[in-house]
Amino acid sequence: MKFLLHRQSSTPLYQQIFTYIVQQIQNGMLKDGEQLPSLRALADDLNVSVLTARKAYKWLETKGYVFIQPGKGVYVRGKKSISVQIERPYEWQRSLSTNVVRSQYLINRKKQYYDFSQAVVYPRLLPTQFLADEMQKILDKNKMILATYGSVQGDEELRLEMAKYLRDHQGLNTHPSNLLITSGVQQGIDLVAQTLLKPGDTVVVESPCYGAAIDVFVNKGINLISIELDEQGIRSDALEEVCQKKKPKLIYVNPSFHNPTGTLMSEQRRQELVELAELYGFFIIEDDSFGEIYFDHVFPPHPIKYFDRNGYVIYLKGFSKTMAPGVRVAALLAEGPVFDWLYGVKASMDIGSPLLTQKAILPFLRTERMKNHLEKLRIALQIRRDTAVDIMSSLTGMVELRVPKGSLNLWISLPDSVHPLRLLEKANEASISFLPGSSCFVHEPKHHHIRISYSLLSDRDLTIGLQKLCEVIFDFGD
Repeated sequence: MKFLLHRQSSTPLYQQIFTYIVQQIQNGMLKDGEQLPSLRALADDLNVSVLTARKAYKWLETKGYVFIQPGKGVYVRGKKSISVQIERPYEWQRSLSTNVVRSQYLINRKKQYYDFSQAVVYPRLLPTQFLADEMQKILDKNKMILATYGSVQGDEELRLEMAKYLRDHQGLNTHPSNLLITSGVQQGIDLVAQTLLKPGDTVVVESPCYGAAIDVFVNKGINLISIELDEQGIRSDALEEVCQKKKPKLIYVNPSFHNPTGTLMSEQRRQELVELAELYGFFIIEDDSFGEIYFDHVFPPHPIKYFDRNGYVIYLKGFSKTMAPGVRVAALLAEGPVFDWLYGVKASMDIGSPLLTQKAILPFLRTERMKNHLEKLRIALQIRRDTAVDIMSSLTGMVELRVPKGSLNLWISLPDSVHPLRLLEKANEASISFLPGSSCFVHEPKHHHIRISYSLLSDRDLTIGLQKLCEVIFDFGD
């Protein structure tokens, strides 16, 4: 019995063997009562261990597809196959999958009224009307823009304004030719992964980490190593230990008001990361999605990219959070041959990001509107943060809060007796959603956490929803 095993897949080999034999039974290729190969013969045919073969047969027996006669062999029990095929008609598709399907967004697919799961800003705090008016002006002037592909690199006018913005607000002296416009930071992360990584490469991430970034790396078969954060960000001493034992291809960090914890990486730690990249020869993906959303006059240091002189840092600047999620515009900054590689992969991805939205944000960046908008947005979000902290503090002694100095999220540690997924089920019954902390870890975390995003709801719904959530947590903990 020989067939192709996907050895790079995260699906265990014994499960792949199980699935194949079930298919053979269901399509009639293996008849009721037919004897299957011995453990040793199956192991030799598929180049697997006898233990793997034994686990596959044991699982088939447990599910009722075969029966084992000690000393004689393994035999097909085929009468059950028809009902199983009717109950699960799409099961055959699993045998074709070579990737892990991991996504933090699968957890909260059903939208709840009190939605604390999305790190998205309340629509009325964003310049949606201005952007809508600008898009209408563009369409009135030139409807053919809808029939035009944007350039692969991004609109030239927008890249010019982006370069000015990065110079004025981040201290990054860059040329528009080194910028690539992407459809949000998420596409930028995926673009870097597609360009630089292959299955089996080692990538270092923070622990906890932005869950959607973990999804990108895991689903590409990458070997992920997570390093804990302290109050200054990812520990550079722990990173160096990893570099001495492994050879990471890149590390991914979210240094300015980290998602999900809100941690602000110190300037010293940022410089140390660049020094380690130079010493051990790895890339750094710097995700700067929240740098402008700071509170309590706590200004973030220069980006990690500011300290990079030799092209080790690939900098991603997102505008979806602060301007409009539906615009999906971000800038990727890179120098050297890697920029050409990224350009080529971007061309194969989408040929170019939508031109209409790129043109629409130009007036916003060219005037004082962006500066004024960010000032008002910070005030509104700080009020929401304070509201969230005040309400959740009623659970002091039961939960532990990490008060962020920026960003959109509140990271909450739960008692060991309160499991986040079971808590989420109870919260859903009250029309409440949040992000379980397990979505932000490579492996199952030692302790229980949840992430509350205080940015999406109105002031009134934020207050009511959090009060209801406190009741759910309190009742759950009794």
